[in-house]
Amino acid sequence: MKIYISNYLSHSISIINYETLETEREIVLNNNIYPHHFCVDEQEKKIFIPSLINGTLYAVDIISGKILDSISVGGSLSQIFMHEDELFVSNEDTNSIYIINKYTLDPITMISVDDMPHGFGYYKKNKRLYVPCINSIVCIDIENKSIYKKIDTDFKAWHLEIDEKREEIYVSTLDGKLVILKEENLEVVNTFQELLLPVQIKFNYTDNRVYISDLGYNQIKILDYNLGKYIGKIKINGIPQGLEISNDYSRLFVSDTENGEIKVFDTKTNQLMKAIHVGKEPTTIVCL
Repeated sequence: MKIYISNYLSHSISIINYETLETEREIVLNNNIYPHHFCVDEQEKKIFIPSLINGTLYAVDIISGKILDSISVGGSLSQIFMHEDELFVSNEDTNSIYIINKYTLDPITMISVDDMPHGFGYYKKNKRLYVPCINSIVCIDIENKSIYKKIDTDFKAWHLEIDEKREEIYVSTLDGKLVILKEENLEVVNTFQELLLPVQIKFNYTDNRVYISDLGYNQIKILDYNLGKYIGKIKINGIPQGLEISNDYSRLFVSDTENGEIKVFDTKTNQLMKAIHVGKEPTTIVCL
């Protein structure tokens, strides 16, 4: 198992061995590539990186670290999601989702959404992609490549995570909230305050925990999944942003953008196992 981390200001991707928690190597990119969100195609040995700065999508070889191909889309590219042979890329300038062939990087189509589409959440059961926008949440049918449904919101949606167990959607907002909606009708069922700037959300179904990284309060909030209330927090001596959990839910990975570290916590004890130095301003973490 590998852990991939984007280092925004180092123009690089770090790769960490899951068993040893040691950095195996760092893929150094061009200085004009500022990696944030990305996706990994393990079968093809590629990393796809959309650029916020120059509106270009890059395909990078995992083994050699070389750029294999690129396509200039324009605008401010943010989140990326891969489904079968296609890449879905959000553009915050044009308020749209681009669909691109992952083998050729040829454009397939574009779906217009609402203002500032950012994070993605994929619901496997119905093959739907949820897109948080600044004043709405849009649901895309990825097979028909069309908007299936949407809801206007009175909160500023930023990132979201799909809870497939209960068929709910957890949304972090730019106005300091965690909002839970039913997947079926997008009805709000609960709202949690006591956050400043929540970012990513991860579920621990073994211990019935929900983790929320809050870069405003420099901590990870812990929510009891069954009781629906806060039960604790993990203080980060730095600024937490990216969040990932291992497949067996035993380890929680946090990117500390201030100190250039990935911090690994034991989910049973919430104790720090190791702080791994990576590049400058690490953001997204992908555990495969």
